[in-house]
Amino acid sequence: MHLNVFTQCSPSPQFKGMWRVPGDRTATGYRSLEYWISRARQLEAACIDALFFADIHGVYDVYRGSWAPAVRHAVQIPSIDPALLLSAAAAATRHLGFAITYSTTYHSPYECARLFSSLDHLTGGRVGWNIVTSYLRSATANGLGEYLDHDDRYDRADEYVQVARALWEDSWDADAVVRDVERDIFTDPDRVRQVDHEGRWFTVRGPHQCEPSPQRTPVLYQAGSSPRGIEFAARHAEVVFLTLADPAAGREPVAALRAAAARHGRDPSMVKALQGTMVMVGRDRAEAKAKAEAYNTLWSSEGQLAKWCGWMDIDLAAFPDDTPVDEIRSQASQSFLGFLRKLTPDRTWTVGDVKYLVSRPRRPRVEAPVTLFGTPEQVADRMEQWLTVADVDGFNLIPCPPSDGIDDICDLLVPELQRRGLFRTAYDPAEATLRERYFGTGVRTYRDPARTVAAREG
Repeated sequence: MHLNVFTQCSPSPQFKGMWRVPGDRTATGYRSLEYWISRARQLEAACIDALFFADIHGVYDVYRGSWAPAVRHAVQIPSIDPALLLSAAAAATRHLGFAITYSTTYHSPYECARLFSSLDHLTGGRVGWNIVTSYLRSATANGLGEYLDHDDRYDRADEYVQVARALWEDSWDADAVVRDVERDIFTDPDRVRQVDHEGRWFTVRGPHQCEPSPQRTPVLYQAGSSPRGIEFAARHAEVVFLTLADPAAGREPVAALRAAAARHGRDPSMVKALQGTMVMVGRDRAEAKAKAEAYNTLWSSEGQLAKWCGWMDIDLAAFPDDTPVDEIRSQASQSFLGFLRKLTPDRTWTVGDVKYLVSRPRRPRVEAPVTLFGTPEQVADRMEQWLTVADVDGFNLIPCPPSDGIDDICDLLVPELQRRGLFRTAYDPAEATLRERYFGTGVRTYRDPARTVAAREG
């Protein structure tokens, strides 16, 4: 199976209030290079595929029309840019992959292409791009760009990826850099070309500013559950993060994703589906129960509301509790609303229901279909169920608590998975790049039947 570990460069990744867990190191570690280097080394020792950094552009300011709740509870603020730490973490490791979130709404594709080519060179081909369309209106208030409706964001993203991949794959031949000392020619200009893209959203001449990196195109990650988001993933993504309600219900959307990829002329085996889920592991049942109690006690209700309202672009505090959620139009992230519909298709969710669901802690349970909770053996049992029933390829693990949870993944869960033969005990030295980790030795570049980069590289 494939295992990514999810985090953020902020004090309380994902679960608000968990920075208060005694001994947890995220509150100050998030801004420490030493902290992230130690995390990277630890994950590499456990043979994890990649350390994945989520990120946002803007501030959560929807709940109660203010950013104060988000600031009060460290809802991805304060935070730092994860792109800046990858080179140092890569220099301290040899095999671990790294993925960062980068917005197609608030950055230019030319800038994106240069950043990821640089990171791919500096990591030796171990970088991935989590493609997001961004949803926070506050980014516009901070001058990052115009806020777009949901489907328009994906239309822009389609063209954005097209431009970035043209720069990565079409602008430079593999043998363009000749380093001819006698003739004073570093790069043969006849082997470099403009991309000359003119579209609805972008006009980009080129050529690309970087010579081809080990992967050319970074591994393309994407997460989204709206119909438009799934269609985007099927067209572009190589690793797709899903949030499925339970293994049995998850099999159909996983199959649908791969079928959609085939409709776009892609090989469905070149799309890996990873279930995104919280993981909380204890050495025994007593320790697992104690961690669940701490989770329940330290949960930040207002922080969670600030986060979810930002995700949905709905201020739940502004509506009566009996208002049906479907009657409130939202152009923000539709993943949560889609999750509710899949969770209970026949139920009409109200604002009060969502406020209750979001703000109240739900103590982790061994039998819960989504959460990976319990002893290493219990968690491994549930992971095996996901692999066989839902046909996922692995997991995007969200550790809880943030830093102690990473310790538990590495020290408790991974050894149990290895004992069962479900996870590697060593990296394959022939898999030099992150893409090869997912798709096998020799698969270094993005596979697309519509492009000829592989043929040019022999």
